[in-house]
Amino acid sequence: MFAATEFLASLGLGSQLVMGASFAIAALYIYRAVGIARVVAGIGGLIASHALVILVVAAVAISLGWVAPNAGTALEHARIVWEFATGRGLSLARGLLEYVSVLA
Repeated sequence: MFAATEFLASLGLGSQLVMGASFAIAALYIYRAVGIARVVAGIGGLIASHALVILVVAAVAISLGWVAPNAGTALEHARIVWEFATGRGLSLARGLLEYVSVLA
């Protein structure tokens, strides 16, 4: 942005034209930022709607007696998954990446 305004100023053009060009470039960046924000908001809304559906289905399943939740078991499973992901899972992922890089 600064290079464009310095270039216009070096041409001897008026300060009004330089300011106009600065505002046009700023508007372009804002337009691009709005587009990116629109995508991020769409993804956030999609995640929120999926989480809502999962929570409602879980509430219905629990209230109808189809599922008997046990907090201790759920926490134990979460601990096992965490240990696998940070321990053996991480070493397996590194090994897979090394294997793929050897093939390439």
